[in-house]
Amino acid sequence: MKYDQSNFMPIVLCCLFMFTLQPNPAQAQDKMSAEEEAIYKNMVKNMVNDTDMATEVIKKNESSRSWTEGKDGIVDYHIVGVYQGQTNIVGDSNWIGYADVTDRVEIDLKWMLSESKMVGTPILQNTKSEVKNLRNPEPSCLPPVIKGEYEHYELQGIKQGLGGALELQVKTTYPVVEVAQFCTGNRKSIPASSKSRPEELVVPSLVMLGMSLPDSDNLRISPDKKSLIHKKADWTWTFTPNTKE
Repeated sequence: MKYDQSNFMPIVLCCLFMFTLQPNPAQAQDKMSAEEEAIYKNMVKNMVNDTDMATEVIKKNESSRSWTEGKDGIVDYHIVGVYQGQTNIVGDSNWIGYADVTDRVEIDLKWMLSESKMVGTPILQNTKSEVKNLRNPEPSCLPPVIKGEYEHYELQGIKQGLGGALELQVKTTYPVVEVAQFCTGNRKSIPASSKSRPEELVVPSLVMLGMSLPDSDNLRISPDKKSLIHKKADWTWTFTPNTKE
C-alpha cells in the first residue's frame, strides 16, 4: 500500500508535537540537550523519507515547542465568540418572532498544553445583544413588538469539561414580547423569561497553526497565521495564543 506523504505529514507532526510536550512543568522549562536534539532530528528523518518534508516537520515542531519552554507549559488564550444569525426572540416555544441578532463574548484563560485543561480562573467579558429587523415567519403577518431587552448569550461561568473541552454556563434572557394572533389579529403578550444551559467548547491545539489545514468551517487558520477559527451554528470562535511572556 502506498501512502500520500502530504496526507501523512499532519499525523507525523502531531505525534512529534506530543513527544515534545512535557507533563512535568519543571521539565518543560528545559530545552533539549545537543544529544537529545540529534536523536530527535534523526527520528524525524527516519519517519519521513523526503528531506524537505523532514526539514519542514522539524521547523514547525520546534516552533510549537517554543510555547512550552520557559512558560511551565501554559499558554494564554484570548478567545472571541461572535454570533450573527436569525433568532427566535420569544421565550414561549409556542410562538415565533424572528430577529437578526448579533452578540459577542470574550474569554481570557490559561491553558495547560500537556494536559489539555484550563488553569486558574478565566476572565469573561459579555457584550449586549443587538436586535434588528423584527419579523413574523410569514412575511404578510404583523411583526412582534418587544418590550425590553433580549440577551442572546450571557456567559456566566466556565468549568473544565471532558476530553480537553470547556463547559460554558450560558443564559438567554427573553423580554416581554407582543405577538399578533391569527397573523393580523389582536396582540398577545408573552411574559419575560430566561433559560440557562451548559454548552461545550473545544479548545483546539495550537500545533494546528503549523499545519496546512483545508479551508473548512470546522477549523481554519486566520489570514495573519496567528489564530485558529471555528464556525458552527451562526457562531464564529477565534482562538489566539498570546506570545507575550
